[in-house]
Amino acid sequence: MAENIDGYLKNAGIDNGRIARRYRVLLEALYKFFTVKNIVRNAIIDHKTLKTAIYDFFVDIAKIKVFHNIDRVNFEKIYSYTAYWLLRRKPIKVTTPFNGCEFINELFITSFLISNMLSVKKLNGSKCAENTTFKDFQSLLFYNLKYRPLTQQSLELMVEAFFCGCDFRS
Repeated sequence: MAENIDGYLKNAGIDNGRIARRYRVLLEALYKFFTVKNIVRNAIIDHKTLKTAIYDFFVDIAKIKVFHNIDRVNFEKIYSYTAYWLLRRKPIKVTTPFNGCEFINELFITSFLISNMLSVKKLNGSKCAENTTFKDFQSLLFYNLKYRPLTQQSLELMVEAFFCGCDFRS
């Protein structure tokens, strides 16, 4: 099956280099998250599951590019589809239980989405963390990742709505 996926992605213009770069970026984000949350001794990254999530992401992206006849997808799709597949695959595995470990993947995805969305809009995360409305948004995102059925498209709408809201504040 992996050979079929590799061939499909190669035909779609997605080579192993892009897949490896995405893997490296997510792995670095995961390691940083582990360090910040101080869970290095309590959890591991299931590399096979992470790789599967990345392949799932790229298969979706390839399908979108064919369907819409486009060469590149926007940030909204990149972040939302990545988040969706990380949520589905759950690459963080708890080895020693700790407070909040039940939703550690959802917490990482919240962090991943927020940090990337802030980066695109060049917003200061520390300053946003002081804003009550932003904290409410972050809490609602985390809640939805934990308890609500989500699709790639519903996450994309959320990312787009965040960007839209940022543009209106100017």
